Amino acid sequence: MKSLEDLEKVFNEAKENKCCICVEVTIPGQDDTELIINKYESLDNKLNYYKNTYNENLIHKKCNDIKIVGATALDFVIQRD
Repeated sequence: MKSLEDLEKVFNEAKENKCCICVEVTIPGQDDTELIINKYESLDNKLNYYKNTYNENLIHKKCNDIKIVGATALDFVIQRD
């Protein structure tokens, strides 16, 4: 994943398929990445957040150590009691 445009494509795929999205980000002081899962119902809101918070190269506007490095549409069901 190299650009905001790439991220938007994954969000559009998730919206078309009515599924969740998983966004992978780097975290300062952490050796491994973090996975963030956003539900289908929140996709528009989350895409707006990412567009306002990250630059065209997917680097956080206020912390260069935070970067979106991957994203994928997910098709799964969350089970609740």
